[in-house]
Amino acid sequence: MAIVSVAGMIAISGCNKKETYMVYFNSNGGSGIMEPQAFTEGEEQALSKNLFTREGFTFNGWIGNGSKYNDGQVITVSSDVTLFAMWLSGGASGTGGDPSSSGTSGTVDGHNWVDLGLPSGTKWATCNIGATNPEDYGNYYSWGETTIKDGYSGDSYTYSSNPTTLPASADAATANWGSGWRMPTEEEFNELKNNSTVTWTNQNGVIGCLFAGANGNSIFLPAAGCCGSNLFDAGSRGHYWSSSIWTADQSLAVSFYFYSGNYTTSNYNRSNGMTIRPVCAQ
Repeated sequence: MAIVSVAGMIAISGCNKKETYMVYFNSNGGSGIMEPQAFTEGEEQALSKNLFTREGFTFNGWIGNGSKYNDGQVITVSSDVTLFAMWLSGGASGTGGDPSSSGTSGTVDGHNWVDLGLPSGTKWATCNIGATNPEDYGNYYSWGETTIKDGYSGDSYTYSSNPTTLPASADAATANWGSGWRMPTEEEFNELKNNSTVTWTNQNGVIGCLFAGANGNSIFLPAAGCCGSNLFDAGSRGHYWSSSIWTADQSLAVSFYFYSGNYTTSNYNRSNGMTIRPVCAQ
């Protein structure tokens, strides 16, 4: 900071100096080198053009801090950020009912799925059961029950079997969306977490997690909370039922539980009401 005298007045320069922030580029499975790019606080600037390549994939933009950016998009930056390359594989988007088709999205029994490029090939629904868009919480179900109810407690819980994995007759996804859908297993939730870029974000005013696959496709899971005697954790945490029982204690089942910085499978009392994000039956 410098002190400057002008016509008998004292002015202090340098107090309003703008910060410089860095944008770092991650190849996310690709190859090549891209140098970090400097941005001046509050000033628009075009992102550096992508230099990464990945055999068998097409570059499909960037993702970082919960937002997607096109190649060379003009942006402003208010903090250091790392942008991850998104990669697209396969053909054009499909519209048929076969989840094993070569497209990266499609429809089964009137509900949309997306291919995230996961090792198993599992296709995930774009919405929760009972929702009409990705940000809607949707309906809440006790584990093994297929209808919604007014309260979620041990007294109102009706499912008494102890299968390792829920059968179709007790699977809320199959019962409500048709035979082309089912609830994900514990292993499938772990695969989703371990093979995606996970971002805690705000999407269209709703807090939740964005899971971006290496092929550039993504799904958003809202932090819809959990129902006991009342709804709790809505807007701060997500609780999603899997179809897997908790083998160490069969009064519990496996849920996918997340909040900012924490994404894990856990266990919960089966009578609690949770949201469900289906996967395509295979």
